[in-house]
Amino acid sequence: MAKITSNEYVKVAWILDANMTPAQAAAPTETILNAGTTVQLSPAIAWQDFALGATDSDDIEDRGITDPGNATSRGFANFEGTLSFFRDANKNDSTSDFVKAWNTFKTPRTYGYLVMRVAEKKWDQPWAVGDRVSVFRFIADIVTDDMTGDDAVKFTVNFLPQGLLYPYTVVRGATPAAIANVAPTKSQTVAAGPYALAPTLNGKDIRAVATYTSSDTTKATVSNTGVVKPIAAGTVNITVNHPAATAAVTHALTLT
Repeated sequence: MAKITSNEYVKVAWILDANMTPAQAAAPTETILNAGTTVQLSPAIAWQDFALGATDSDDIEDRGITDPGNATSRGFANFEGTLSFFRDANKNDSTSDFVKAWNTFKTPRTYGYLVMRVAEKKWDQPWAVGDRVSVFRFIADIVTDDMTGDDAVKFTVNFLPQGLLYPYTVVRGATPAAIANVAPTKSQTVAAGPYALAPTLNGKDIRAVATYTSSDTTKATVSNTGVVKPIAAGTVNITVNHPAATAAVTHALTLT
């Protein structure tokens, strides 16, 4: 067991709306992430004010008189983005990562996606098939200068969420991969109780980010993390899917 430091293990990129569709954002391709039109931001980002990720979801407490007391439902998922970037002493150096970041965000109201990879590998390693990444759609707001004493001059960009969030999705290749490690059939007694599916994609665990459906919830239910709960004798199909997969897979369960 070993810890991973945050330094060097966070990679962030900006992709313009024109270069990636909402459907592609659900599982961005290796080609899009490494394209020349994608701005690799990591070398220009300061830790100061760094905030990029999901936040608390909205709570819905609009209860009816027949609802259980203190019943709170989950509303919209929320996320945030604020990044500070270093300014370059030579604003005309087109090879500078600092200048590239400035040129990207100096014009406000730009729509795009921030993509972040955390802890998988060092920031200078290219995006690769199977990487776990989080994708956030934002409008880049107005740039503000940040000048504090002897610190380097920076500029800060607040990003306005645009309702599209894919936490810990998987980078796909030009050809989608197949979901693995989901048994096509299983037989057990109802009394044996719940069990968890463990789907993988490109060798990576996708249990928490796959989607699951039950063909008959009177026979068995499945949670959003792949836990199957037998209810009554019979046959039921559990479908497992992910945007980066070639197709959904079916887990046929026979209960006695």
